[in-house]
Amino acid sequence: MSKTLVYDTLTIPDPSFYDEQVKMFGFWYGMSNICVFPTKVSGTSAYQKSSGDAQTDHNILHLKHTTMLFDPKVRQLVNESSGVFQELQTNVEDPNKSTDALFYSRKYRAILSACILAIDQHNLDKSNETYNQYKLLLHNLELIWHLCEVLYLVTVPGDTILNNLLDWIKIHYEKAENQASMIIEDKTAYFTDEHVEEKFPFYWDAVFGLVLQGNTDMVRMLLCNHSQSDTESFVQAMKILKSMPTYSVYGGLPIAEYNSRFKGWQSSAKNKLDCGIFLSNSNLNDVMKIICGEPDSTDLIRKHCSTWFEFLVAQLIYTEPTIKKHNLSLNAHRSVAKYYDEPEYYHMDSLALDLFDGDLEAFVKKLKSYPDSGWSSTHLTNLLHLCDKIEPEFDMIDAVESTNPNEQYLLDYGTFLMSHHSLWQAGVTYLDHCSAIGKGYLSILLSKLEISSDLRISKILHYATARRLHNVVSSICKVKGMLSLQKSRIGEALCWAIRGQDSAFATYLGDMLLKEYSKGGQFICPDILDNLGSIVVTCDRFMFIGKYLQLIKLAKDEKLSEAASLYIEILRSNICPKYFRLRLLLDVLIFLNDNNECYFNTIDMSLITMRLDDAIMESNEDERFVDQFLLNQVSSIRKGIVKLVSSSLIK
Repeated sequence: MSKTLVYDTLTIPDPSFYDEQVKMFGFWYGMSNICVFPTKVSGTSAYQKSSGDAQTDHNILHLKHTTMLFDPKVRQLVNESSGVFQELQTNVEDPNKSTDALFYSRKYRAILSACILAIDQHNLDKSNETYNQYKLLLHNLELIWHLCEVLYLVTVPGDTILNNLLDWIKIHYEKAENQASMIIEDKTAYFTDEHVEEKFPFYWDAVFGLVLQGNTDMVRMLLCNHSQSDTESFVQAMKILKSMPTYSVYGGLPIAEYNSRFKGWQSSAKNKLDCGIFLSNSNLNDVMKIICGEPDSTDLIRKHCSTWFEFLVAQLIYTEPTIKKHNLSLNAHRSVAKYYDEPEYYHMDSLALDLFDGDLEAFVKKLKSYPDSGWSSTHLTNLLHLCDKIEPEFDMIDAVESTNPNEQYLLDYGTFLMSHHSLWQAGVTYLDHCSAIGKGYLSILLSKLEISSDLRISKILHYATARRLHNVVSSICKVKGMLSLQKSRIGEALCWAIRGQDSAFATYLGDMLLKEYSKGGQFICPDILDNLGSIVVTCDRFMFIGKYLQLIKLAKDEKLSEAASLYIEILRSNICPKYFRLRLLLDVLIFLNDNNECYFNTIDMSLITMRLDDAIMESNEDERFVDQFLLNQVSSIRKGIVKLVSSSLIK
């Protein structure tokens, strides 16, 4: 397998790093971020940091690598897989619905295939190296995901796994089959003297490739098209291929009987090989060596395999066709050792070996470091967790306390998606399924989202409200309210305060409204004040404003008796702010009329008089509550009170 280079070397253009005494320290955080900082160390101790001088005043650099998931052509992988993930979690939580892990695994793989196809269509000439790299990463990911599916999600009676491995190889290594189709579909050779093997230089490569995938039917079709197809060697080869026994778990043939038939067939073919029937064509002779399982065919098989995966399966076809799943580990390690000249284990090799070894815990840990920003580790670990293929908990490095690996990966991936301007909604889906800790993450991350448009604000508030994240709703509404207030849009700010149920901010706005009323004699934004909603329950200031507006309306409608009762209720409750008390007491004059009718009894008049004395005293003690205009009206208020008292006595 060729080595996949994922990241290029990055040079940090900071002069601090040019000093030989400066060492670079750093740490990863999140999915794709690294914090790097130069640190000057002394010669005596490599870890003794010098500090306090100008020479160590260096920058702290935050680096973030570009992930392929944020590329527009790959973004469908995130969006579509999010829907499958949500559907899977919903079905798991519903006892009336069955959860077929294999079905959802194939759904995820279908999304991967569609994404690879989209990249291919966008990069037809293969000139964009970035997209070529993305395609390779996704193809390798689909390959390893499919292997996991074959080994752990597909149920095979008797654990005879070779047929499933053959399907896996055929799907992901299609070169030989495509070449064979091109040769077979070409009919010009029938009308000319041109030989097929000469017209198509890759003729024998296609034959070998199909033989190593066990596709004997197509191999016979290719041999039929050869210019020497009527010779004895080719006729015998096609007969051998046609008579090759195939095993099926549903065929009703016991394994022991099949092995006996297979060995008999292979022994017959070997006798013909030893007799030199196929020596007339060296390529055909090599094909028959592979079929007969000759020990010296190993190098020949290796030559025609692009990866050790193919090499492993190709060897098993003609040496152990009924191999059991638990015997794959030894064969896999042997194949790796034979395939590579030097011990050079790459990431994909390590992942595949863990699967063949049956070590799913090691597999999911290593999958975490695959350069897809956690997409595969999140979804595949979740799938394996839900179908009980991995333990709920195993040792993890840097895991959040009280979380299992499934939740840890969901937290990391969801947090990563929340950093994107349009994929954050998909991130919410994953954090929703992380028990209580996910809600805490979601609360913080939603609050930090940029509120760039009204549409985004509506979406954030919708998600926060649906999840009862009242602190998020309050925080966002407070920010929007303050922005509106800066633009002198008090009514709009009040709407945000009401929506966020922010009592403190609402109190501040209520004070502004009351002070404006004291100056101008009327409230601004009356339509909003008429529909305050539940804010009157949570905010004392608006409870007062609500009752005061009701008082004004009753007085305007000349329902003075009801207005008087409400007026006394307001005075008794003592919810009127200090700066507005004189203005409230001035309203006692609305109850004076020519009919000398009194709406208050003696106790009520005593209360009004007491509140007036308190208001005057507070004004004298605290200049903040002094309104000269209202102080000048004290005498008028007292005269009004005297008239009301006299009217009550006459009555």
